[in-house]
Amino acid sequence: MNLPAAGAFPWFDMTGFGGGTGVRTRIAAIWSLVLLLALGLAACGVPDQGSAGAELGQADLQASVVNDRKHLFDGSLTYTPYVSMNVGGHLKYDVILTARGAKSSHRTARTARVTRAFRVGGVQGARLSADSQNVRVVSQSEEKQPIGEPGDTAEWQWSVSATEPGDYELAVTVTTFQGDTDRALETLHPPITVHLTVHNTWSHRFTSMQNWLFTAAGIAGALAGIYALRAPLTELLRGRRDARKQRGENLDEDRDGYM
Repeated sequence: MNLPAAGAFPWFDMTGFGGGTGVRTRIAAIWSLVLLLALGLAACGVPDQGSAGAELGQADLQASVVNDRKHLFDGSLTYTPYVSMNVGGHLKYDVILTARGAKSSHRTARTARVTRAFRVGGVQGARLSADSQNVRVVSQSEEKQPIGEPGDTAEWQWSVSATEPGDYELAVTVTTFQGDTDRALETLHPPITVHLTVHNTWSHRFTSMQNWLFTAAGIAGALAGIYALRAPLTELLRGRRDARKQRGENLDEDRDGYM
């Protein structure tokens, strides 16, 4: 390593100064300046390796998602758009997702009510939800199921029940996942809408009437109790009023006697 010649940095030349406190102060100031410059260069000129690695990993992940989407193939969903049931009963509702191919034609033709196109490949997931708390949905199958090649199928089934009659809507959401991860390659948009009609029954009407009668009886009992307590309360209030009046009269008599 070649060192700079003497006098190359005149501001660093200590020969013109004597020893002692002055030299030490000048040296300390120069080293402080060098340290500040080094810290500034480290903050501005050295890239953050952690951030660079994170950005690279995110870029690779995005590239893998884009590449996997290119390898998805066509599929079709079969489902029933209108269903009905009685209040208090249970309905089995199912959705079938089929990868299109020669082996899937007979299955689709036999079971299809309504079909809708959807790209598949890898792991498929489906969920059924209701728009009201009066409707309860319970899954009867695995939420995620594999589809590897044309002809493969995935089938989901749910048990649906309702506590009140009326018209409701169910929503079916379907997603194609990247392998075993939760990263979505394809999402059904908009979700499938299923119209559910829940019919009333005589047993439910009778139960509702019983509940109404029990409620009415409770209200009537409360009113009767209040009415029954009215006379004692009236007597109590009258007695207190008479007592206050009597105390007032006695007080007036005492004052007259005093005068």
